Amino acid sequence: MDRLYIVVLLLVLMNTVEKSSGWGKQGHMMIAQIAWDRLTNNAKNIADNFMGSDTMAELAPLPDDYRYTPQGKWSAPCHFCNLPRGATNFTMDNCPDLCVVKSIQNYSSILTNEQPNPTQCDYDLGVEPCALEFLVHYVGDVHQPLHVSFTYDEGGNDVKVIFYGQATNLHAVWDDYIIEHWNSDFSSATQELEDMIENEPSLVQQYLNSMNPITWADESFGYVLSTVYNFTDDAIPQPIQHAYGRGVARAPITLGDAYYDRNLPIVQQRLIAAGVRLAAVLDSILSG
Repeated sequence: MDRLYIVVLLLVLMNTVEKSSGWGKQGHMMIAQIAWDRLTNNAKNIADNFMGSDTMAELAPLPDDYRYTPQGKWSAPCHFCNLPRGATNFTMDNCPDLCVVKSIQNYSSILTNEQPNPTQCDYDLGVEPCALEFLVHYVGDVHQPLHVSFTYDEGGNDVKVIFYGQATNLHAVWDDYIIEHWNSDFSSATQELEDMIENEPSLVQQYLNSMNPITWADESFGYVLSTVYNFTDDAIPQPIQHAYGRGVARAPITLGDAYYDRNLPIVQQRLIAAGVRLAAVLDSILSG
């Protein structure tokens, strides 16, 4: 990689740091690890042919790196679906040519076609991720509520907040900050989630009873409508105030214990749902 390309890439990454892009690295890794631990041995063996020496948890965040390269800019709309003001639920009418739901459908189909003759993925920066890599990532993305949210504030990216003293934006709070405030250690956080899975078999079965990505997107949007924009200390959801977005001057919103305590269980359950469902998708595809 030449020096000029590295400089350009760093500038791109610096300019996009506040435009969060899905669960952060730890969230995507936890989802992938949960899925991997639930896969059948047959599916793992086939997945290994795609992954080589890398683990599924290691490859899960990589499509975010790719989207910020000049070659990968086209893939940015594949990570989310933004809805208009006044939307009350997600439908495919809200999904243009590239959106996270169609991306899951697309790469499920591609991986199904590749499954009989797997070839190892190339993980070099700037190389388009393989179907397995994309699919693992996008199943995670669709379970992050603000990836199925409103266009007017760019999925919460334009809502400035202060979370436990840290100036950031609402999207980043759901990507990273709630998870980091709970447990910033990947291994122990994943184990906590897997303990929850073990202790809540009926809830896990409920997730497995809903295997349509359209349903997953609608679940995420339901949380946007009910809790994501509830910034009060009141546990009862407040009406969304459509006064955010580009060009609207507002003081940052201070978020602390009330917001964190109300939404941490939702973040944990969305991570679990994504991991459980991803395992079921991959088992179905990779087991032929």
